[in-house]
Amino acid sequence: MFSVILIISQATLGQTGKHIAVPGTQCSIVPPRGFTVATNFNGLQDIKTGASIMITEMPAPYQELVNGFTADALKTRGMTLISKQEIDFNNSKASLLAITQPANGMIYEKQLLIFGDVNKTILVNGIYPQTSKGMEAEMKEALLTTIYNVEQNDDPMSSVPFIINVEGTPFKFANNMAGSLLYTTTGTVPSNGPILVAGSSLGAVNAQNRKQYAEERFRKLPDGQSAIIKSTTEVVIDSMQGYEIVAEGKDHQGRKQLIYQVMLFNDRGDYFMILGQSSDDIENYLNIYKKIAQTFELK
Repeated sequence: MFSVILIISQATLGQTGKHIAVPGTQCSIVPPRGFTVATNFNGLQDIKTGASIMITEMPAPYQELVNGFTADALKTRGMTLISKQEIDFNNSKASLLAITQPANGMIYEKQLLIFGDVNKTILVNGIYPQTSKGMEAEMKEALLTTIYNVEQNDDPMSSVPFIINVEGTPFKFANNMAGSLLYTTTGTVPSNGPILVAGSSLGAVNAQNRKQYAEERFRKLPDGQSAIIKSTTEVVIDSMQGYEIVAEGKDHQGRKQLIYQVMLFNDRGDYFMILGQSSDDIENYLNIYKKIAQTFELK
Protein backbone atom coordinates (compact mmCIF):
# COMPACT_ATOMS: atom_id res chain seq x y z
CA MET A 1 0.00 0.00 0.00
CA PHE A 2 1.16 3.56 -0.57
CA SER A 3 0.90 4.17 3.17
CA VAL A 4 4.06 2.08 3.30
CA ILE A 5 5.63 3.03 -0.04
CA LEU A 6 5.13 6.78 0.04
CA ILE A 7 7.72 7.81 2.61
CA ILE A 8 9.40 11.16 2.14
CA SER A 9 12.76 10.32 3.69
CA GLN A 10 15.18 9.23 0.99
CA ALA A 11 17.14 7.18 3.52
CA THR A 12 14.03 5.28 4.56
CA LEU A 13 12.99 4.79 0.96
CA GLY A 14 16.37 3.36 0.11
CA GLN A 15 16.85 6.08 -2.49
CA THR A 16 20.49 6.44 -3.47
CA GLY A 17 22.64 8.79 -5.48
CA LYS A 18 22.27 6.37 -8.40
CA HIS A 19 18.51 6.93 -8.60
CA ILE A 20 17.27 9.43 -11.17
CA ALA A 21 13.86 11.08 -11.12
CA VAL A 22 11.66 10.23 -14.10
CA PRO A 23 10.03 13.43 -15.44
CA GLY A 24 6.24 13.48 -15.38
CA THR A 25 6.08 10.85 -12.63
CA GLN A 26 6.65 10.55 -8.90
CA CYS A 27 9.05 7.68 -9.47
CA SER A 28 12.82 7.43 -9.43
CA ILE A 29 14.86 4.48 -10.66
CA VAL A 30 18.45 3.27 -10.99
CA PRO A 31 18.82 3.03 -14.79
CA PRO A 32 20.48 0.09 -16.53
CA ARG A 33 23.73 0.80 -18.36
CA GLY A 34 23.25 2.97 -21.44
CA PHE A 35 19.80 4.24 -20.47
CA THR A 36 18.97 7.95 -20.42
CA VAL A 37 15.80 9.93 -19.73
CA ALA A 38 13.38 9.61 -22.65
CA THR A 39 12.06 12.66 -24.44
CA ASN A 40 8.86 11.20 -25.95
CA PHE A 41 7.42 9.31 -22.98
CA ASN A 42 7.63 8.97 -19.19
CA GLY A 43 10.64 6.77 -18.68
CA LEU A 44 14.11 5.83 -19.86
CA GLN A 45 15.50 4.60 -23.16
CA ASP A 46 18.56 3.03 -24.68
CA ILE A 47 18.69 4.33 -28.24
CA LYS A 48 21.41 1.85 -29.24
CA THR A 49 19.40 -1.30 -28.41
CA GLY A 50 15.87 0.08 -28.77
CA ALA A 51 15.10 -0.88 -25.17
CA SER A 52 12.98 1.29 -22.88
CA ILE A 53 11.42 1.56 -19.45
CA MET A 54 8.00 3.23 -19.45
CA ILE A 55 6.24 4.36 -16.26
CA THR A 56 2.47 4.77 -16.25
CA GLU A 57 0.16 5.75 -13.42
CA MET A 58 -3.42 4.45 -13.64
CA PRO A 59 -6.34 5.78 -11.54
CA ALA A 60 -7.47 2.24 -10.77
CA PRO A 61 -7.20 -0.13 -7.77
CA TYR A 62 -4.07 -2.27 -7.82
CA GLN A 63 -5.75 -5.64 -7.28
CA GLU A 64 -8.46 -4.97 -9.86
CA LEU A 65 -5.92 -4.01 -12.50
CA VAL A 66 -3.57 -6.92 -11.76
CA ASN A 67 -6.44 -9.39 -11.94
CA GLY A 68 -7.04 -8.21 -15.52
CA PHE A 69 -3.56 -9.26 -16.65
CA THR A 70 -4.54 -12.80 -17.61
CA ALA A 71 -3.14 -14.89 -20.44
CA ASP A 72 -6.45 -14.72 -22.31
CA ALA A 73 -6.80 -10.94 -21.89
CA LEU A 74 -3.22 -10.30 -23.07
CA LYS A 75 -3.70 -12.65 -26.01
CA THR A 76 -6.49 -10.40 -27.35
CA ARG A 77 -3.91 -7.59 -27.44
CA GLY A 78 -1.31 -9.65 -29.29
CA MET A 79 0.77 -10.48 -26.20
CA THR A 80 1.82 -13.80 -24.65
CA LEU A 81 2.04 -14.15 -20.87
CA ILE A 82 5.19 -16.11 -19.95
CA SER A 83 4.99 -15.81 -16.15
CA LYS A 84 3.22 -13.86 -13.41
CA GLN A 85 4.27 -13.79 -9.79
CA GLU A 86 3.39 -11.87 -6.66
CA ILE A 87 6.41 -10.39 -4.90
CA ASP A 88 7.27 -8.38 -1.79
CA PHE A 89 8.15 -4.90 -3.00
CA ASN A 90 9.09 -2.07 -0.60
CA ASN A 91 7.29 -3.91 2.21
CA SER A 92 4.10 -4.17 0.17
CA LYS A 93 2.45 -6.43 -2.38
CA ALA A 94 3.38 -6.15 -6.06
CA SER A 95 3.33 -8.26 -9.21
CA LEU A 96 6.06 -9.05 -11.72
CA LEU A 97 5.10 -10.29 -15.19
CA ALA A 98 7.10 -11.56 -18.15
CA ILE A 99 5.46 -11.02 -21.54
CA THR A 100 6.39 -11.30 -25.21
CA GLN A 101 4.88 -9.30 -28.07
CA PRO A 102 5.58 -9.03 -31.81
CA ALA A 103 5.88 -5.53 -33.24
CA ASN A 104 7.37 -4.09 -36.44
CA GLY A 105 8.61 -7.49 -37.56
CA MET A 106 10.43 -8.21 -34.27
CA ILE A 107 9.67 -10.01 -31.02
CA TYR A 108 9.94 -7.92 -27.85
CA GLU A 109 10.38 -9.13 -24.29
CA LYS A 110 8.55 -7.23 -21.55
CA GLN A 111 9.11 -7.27 -17.83
CA LEU A 112 6.27 -5.50 -16.08
CA LEU A 113 6.33 -4.40 -12.43
CA ILE A 114 2.90 -3.44 -11.03
CA PHE A 115 2.29 -1.93 -7.58
CA GLY A 116 -0.18 0.43 -5.95
CA ASP A 117 -3.16 0.69 -3.64
CA VAL A 118 -6.95 1.02 -3.83
CA ASN A 119 -6.74 4.42 -5.55
CA LYS A 120 -3.93 4.18 -8.07
CA THR A 121 -1.60 1.70 -9.72
CA ILE A 122 1.91 2.20 -11.08
CA LEU A 123 3.12 0.16 -14.06
CA VAL A 124 6.86 0.05 -14.75
CA ASN A 125 7.30 -1.61 -18.14
CA GLY A 126 10.74 -2.76 -19.23
CA ILE A 127 10.83 -3.52 -22.98
CA TYR A 128 13.69 -4.82 -25.13
CA PRO A 129 14.11 -6.78 -28.39
CA GLN A 130 14.31 -10.54 -27.95
CA THR A 131 17.67 -10.34 -29.72
CA SER A 132 18.90 -8.44 -26.62
CA LYS A 133 17.66 -11.08 -24.17
CA GLY A 134 21.01 -10.84 -22.41
CA MET A 135 19.78 -7.69 -20.66
CA GLU A 136 16.95 -9.60 -18.93
CA ALA A 137 18.60 -9.77 -15.49
CA GLU A 138 19.79 -6.16 -15.61
CA MET A 139 16.34 -4.96 -16.65
CA LYS A 140 14.63 -6.82 -13.80
CA GLU A 141 17.16 -5.45 -11.33
CA ALA A 142 16.48 -1.91 -12.54
CA LEU A 143 12.70 -2.27 -12.28
CA LEU A 144 12.99 -3.42 -8.68
CA THR A 145 14.89 -0.23 -7.74
CA THR A 146 11.78 1.85 -8.52
CA ILE A 147 10.75 4.19 -5.72
CA TYR A 148 7.51 6.16 -5.55
CA ASN A 149 7.79 9.46 -3.67
CA VAL A 150 4.62 11.50 -3.17
CA GLU A 151 6.64 14.70 -2.85
CA GLN A 152 8.53 14.30 -6.13
CA ASN A 153 7.54 16.90 -8.72
CA ASP A 154 5.45 15.11 -11.34
CA ASP A 155 4.79 18.07 -13.64
CA PRO A 156 3.27 16.24 -16.65
CA MET A 157 4.26 19.00 -19.07
CA SER A 158 7.95 18.40 -18.33
CA SER A 159 7.76 14.89 -19.78
CA VAL A 160 6.56 15.77 -23.28
CA PRO A 161 8.49 17.57 -26.04
CA PHE A 162 5.58 19.79 -27.04
CA ILE A 163 3.20 22.48 -25.82
CA ILE A 164 -0.56 22.54 -26.37
CA ASN A 165 -2.93 25.27 -25.17
CA VAL A 166 -6.47 24.49 -24.01
CA GLU A 167 -7.18 27.88 -22.44
CA GLY A 168 -10.62 29.21 -23.32
CA THR A 169 -11.96 25.69 -24.02
CA PRO A 170 -13.95 23.29 -21.79
CA PHE A 171 -10.97 20.94 -21.44
CA LYS A 172 -8.99 20.40 -18.24
CA PHE A 173 -5.86 18.32 -17.78
CA ALA A 174 -6.77 14.85 -16.45
CA ASN A 175 -3.79 12.51 -16.76
CA ASN A 176 -0.41 11.81 -18.31
CA MET A 177 -0.01 8.31 -19.74
CA ALA A 178 2.99 6.96 -21.65
CA GLY A 179 4.03 10.42 -22.81
CA SER A 180 0.53 11.49 -23.86
CA LEU A 181 -1.49 14.26 -22.23
CA LEU A 182 -5.15 13.42 -21.61
CA TYR A 183 -7.79 16.12 -21.18
CA THR A 184 -11.49 15.83 -20.30
CA THR A 185 -14.18 18.39 -19.56
CA THR A 186 -14.26 17.26 -15.92
CA GLY A 187 -10.50 16.97 -15.41
CA THR A 188 -10.94 13.36 -14.31
CA VAL A 189 -10.73 9.89 -15.87
CA PRO A 190 -12.62 7.86 -16.76
CA SER A 191 -15.02 10.31 -18.38
CA ASN A 192 -18.10 9.77 -20.52
CA GLY A 193 -17.82 13.23 -22.08
CA PRO A 194 -15.56 14.70 -24.76
CA ILE A 195 -11.87 13.82 -24.57
CA LEU A 196 -8.66 15.24 -26.00
CA VAL A 197 -5.31 13.43 -26.22
CA ALA A 198 -1.98 14.86 -27.39
CA GLY A 199 1.09 12.67 -27.74
CA SER A 200 4.05 11.62 -29.83
CA SER A 201 5.53 8.49 -31.38
CA LEU A 202 8.06 6.54 -29.32
CA GLY A 203 10.57 6.80 -32.16
CA ALA A 204 11.01 7.43 -35.85
CA VAL A 205 8.61 5.72 -38.26
CA ASN A 206 8.90 4.84 -41.92
CA ALA A 207 6.09 6.97 -43.35
CA GLN A 208 6.95 7.42 -47.01
CA ASN A 209 3.30 8.19 -47.79
CA ARG A 210 2.28 10.36 -44.86
CA LYS A 211 -1.38 10.63 -45.81
CA GLN A 212 -1.68 6.86 -46.06
CA TYR A 213 0.20 6.42 -42.78
CA ALA A 214 -2.11 8.87 -40.98
CA GLU A 215 -5.20 7.05 -42.25
CA GLU A 216 -3.77 3.65 -41.33
CA ARG A 217 -2.95 4.96 -37.85
CA PHE A 218 -6.50 6.26 -37.56
CA ARG A 219 -7.86 2.81 -38.36
CA LYS A 220 -5.91 1.44 -35.38
CA LEU A 221 -7.92 3.58 -32.95
CA PRO A 222 -10.42 1.61 -30.84
CA ASP A 223 -13.32 2.69 -33.09
CA GLY A 224 -11.27 3.47 -36.18
CA GLN A 225 -12.15 0.42 -38.25
CA SER A 226 -15.89 1.08 -38.17
CA ALA A 227 -15.73 4.89 -38.43
CA ILE A 228 -16.44 6.74 -41.67
CA ILE A 229 -13.73 9.22 -42.70
CA LYS A 230 -15.44 12.39 -43.87
CA SER A 231 -12.30 14.29 -44.87
CA THR A 232 -8.52 14.06 -44.87
CA THR A 233 -6.89 17.47 -45.23
CA GLU A 234 -3.23 18.45 -45.44
CA VAL A 235 -2.20 20.87 -42.69
CA VAL A 236 0.96 22.67 -41.58
CA ILE A 237 1.30 23.42 -37.86
CA ASP A 238 4.48 24.74 -36.23
CA SER A 239 6.26 24.28 -39.58
CA MET A 240 5.41 20.55 -39.56
CA GLN A 241 3.45 18.99 -42.38
CA GLY A 242 0.68 16.55 -41.58
CA TYR A 243 -2.93 15.52 -42.07
CA GLU A 244 -6.20 16.33 -40.34
CA ILE A 245 -8.85 13.58 -40.35
CA VAL A 246 -12.48 14.24 -39.49
CA ALA A 247 -14.59 11.11 -39.10
CA GLU A 248 -17.94 9.89 -37.84
CA GLY A 249 -18.29 6.87 -35.58
CA LYS A 250 -20.51 5.49 -32.86
CA ASP A 251 -19.94 5.67 -29.10
CA HIS A 252 -20.70 2.81 -26.69
CA GLN A 253 -24.33 3.98 -26.50
CA GLY A 254 -24.74 3.92 -30.26
CA ARG A 255 -24.80 7.72 -30.58
CA LYS A 256 -23.09 9.51 -33.45
CA GLN A 257 -19.56 10.42 -32.44
CA LEU A 258 -17.04 12.87 -33.83
CA ILE A 259 -13.52 11.45 -34.14
CA TYR A 260 -10.84 14.04 -34.90
CA GLN A 261 -7.19 13.28 -35.57
CA VAL A 262 -4.24 15.45 -36.55
CA MET A 263 -0.91 13.77 -37.26
CA LEU A 264 2.20 15.91 -37.77
CA PHE A 265 5.63 14.73 -38.94
CA ASN A 266 9.05 16.24 -38.24
CA ASP A 267 12.20 15.88 -40.34
CA ARG A 268 13.57 13.06 -38.14
CA GLY A 269 10.63 10.77 -38.83
CA ASP A 270 8.84 11.25 -35.50
CA TYR A 271 5.14 11.99 -35.50
CA PHE A 272 2.89 13.91 -33.12
CA MET A 273 -0.82 13.34 -32.78
CA ILE A 274 -3.81 15.28 -31.48
CA LEU A 275 -6.93 13.16 -31.02
CA GLY A 276 -10.42 14.28 -30.03
CA GLN A 277 -13.67 12.36 -29.54
CA SER A 278 -17.10 13.76 -28.70
CA SER A 279 -20.73 12.68 -28.95
CA ASP A 280 -21.86 16.03 -27.54
CA ASP A 281 -22.36 19.25 -29.50
CA ILE A 282 -20.36 17.83 -32.42
CA GLU A 283 -20.03 20.94 -34.58
CA ASN A 284 -18.88 23.04 -31.63
CA TYR A 285 -16.32 20.47 -30.51
CA LEU A 286 -14.99 20.10 -34.03
CA ASN A 287 -14.18 23.80 -33.98
CA ILE A 288 -12.64 23.46 -30.51
CA TYR A 289 -10.40 20.58 -31.61
CA LYS A 290 -9.30 22.52 -34.69
CA LYS A 291 -8.49 25.56 -32.53
CA ILE A 292 -6.46 23.51 -30.03
CA ALA A 293 -4.56 21.67 -32.79
CA GLN A 294 -3.34 25.00 -34.14
CA THR A 295 -1.69 25.79 -30.79
CA PHE A 296 0.53 22.70 -30.94
CA GLU A 297 4.25 23.52 -31.00
CA LEU A 298 7.51 21.79 -30.17
CA LYS A 299 9.53 23.00 -27.22
